[in-house]
Amino acid sequence: MSNLTLTCNLLMIEDNPADVRLMIEAIREAGLSDMVTARYAYDGNEAFDIMESAYNLDEPFHMIMLDLNMPKVNGKELLGKIKGDERFARIPVFIMTNSDYKNDMIDCYNLRADAYIQKPTDFKRLIDFFISVKRSLEINQRLSVFQIEKEYEEMGMAV
Repeated sequence: MSNLTLTCNLLMIEDNPADVRLMIEAIREAGLSDMVTARYAYDGNEAFDIMESAYNLDEPFHMIMLDLNMPKVNGKELLGKIKGDERFARIPVFIMTNSDYKNDMIDCYNLRADAYIQKPTDFKRLIDFFISVKRSLEINQRLSVFQIEKEYEEMGMAV
């Protein structure tokens, strides 16, 4: 096996600093710190500015984690803007939200979200999510949305 270390540029768009801290800790606990370069935005406008800057520096994001309920530009508006822009449309966007409202899920998939995940109430489940990201990178040498969702679901059933 190769000693190649893959780096995934991750953009987390979350307005709650406590949730951001939990995600940072979960990335560390999952053993993903060496494989992920994470940036954070606290609202949709800031996120889009960061995405444009990264694109112009030829440092595109490989994955976006997007909260729905944010100030200024909400998650659905930002998702539509991301998926409607040819520079960013292929970046996998994982909606990670507290909303269990079925219409939110339908709206997000209609806007071409790649995955819709309820924010785990258990920190262990958040770690499981990032373990599934790590496994996808290790096995596929890239992110596989299908594999991430499949492994994350399987870890939840094993509990």
